[in-house]
Amino acid sequence: MKHIEINIWKACNNKCRFCMSSKSELWDIKFVKIDDIKAKIKEYSNDWYDSIGFLWGDISIHPNITEIISFCKENWFKNINVISNWMKFDDVKFVETIIDAWLTRVNFSIHSHIDKTEDYLIQVPWWLQRKLKAIDNFKKFFLDWKLRDDISINIVLNSKNIETIIETILYYYKKKNITDIRINYIRLNDDMKENWDDLKISYTDFIPYLKKIIYVSIKYNIRITFDSVPPCIFYKIDKINYKSLIKKFLWEDQDYITEIDHINNQEKFDRKERKKNMLKKQFDKCELCKYNKSCEWVWKNYSEIYWELEFEPII
Repeated sequence: MKHIEINIWKACNNKCRFCMSSKSELWDIKFVKIDDIKAKIKEYSNDWYDSIGFLWGDISIHPNITEIISFCKENWFKNINVISNWMKFDDVKFVETIIDAWLTRVNFSIHSHIDKTEDYLIQVPWWLQRKLKAIDNFKKFFLDWKLRDDISINIVLNSKNIETIIETILYYYKKKNITDIRINYIRLNDDMKENWDDLKISYTDFIPYLKKIIYVSIKYNIRITFDSVPPCIFYKIDKINYKSLIKKFLWEDQDYITEIDHINNQEKFDRKERKKNMLKKQFDKCELCKYNKSCEWVWKNYSEIYWELEFEPII
């Protein structure tokens, strides 16, 4: 598949404490005109792209979402994926309309199974239940063979949900039959600096939970992958079997080079390279590590708070 992800705006109906979209400038939260979106879709179709995704903010609140998805289908995209915070998808009729338009896959952002925790993180009270209803709606259509790919969830790991992360994984597995989970290590970006102390967590503190996550993943055959967890953290856990752990949980053997087109500011970039060149850093000793090139490194602001002694090169 030749894949492109289109970032069409940062408008969102959540105000997540860890997300810079919560403080987006006015120019960046306006809805992109439908004709501009269609022009982009047509452009990539003509360039033989056959997989497309929409991310950042929440596309479910775009007034032309059904037309956007239908236009992707008309232009021969085989995969049409959206990342959403679920909330508008609690309406089963709306979900049916989206699926009929030929949506093939949904990645949902949800960070806990506990109302109090989710509400605190997204800063929208009492809406976890709407997200849970959305899961049920999509699961219904998947089991009816109307949604091609099963749903997956994205969790931003932070100090507020780390203590219950195992319970959260097992809740979505046992109660909602979710078997594909992405855990994103929190990015402490400058826009949300006032929340650093409240949400930060070190890799050292994370290791005991990581061991439990690995155990649960293997026991229940839940596909769990991580973003922004360096290979040397797995090396610390198991110096004998670390290679298989890295392969299974970081997928370092696969090259996920994702192109992103940010329509609002007319910028196209590779997400992996953007992270390394602008958003992340490595330490001098990392040059010696055999995973130096495949490692995603750590967020720059992480190193301002914690220590580089946590990391050791794998020779």
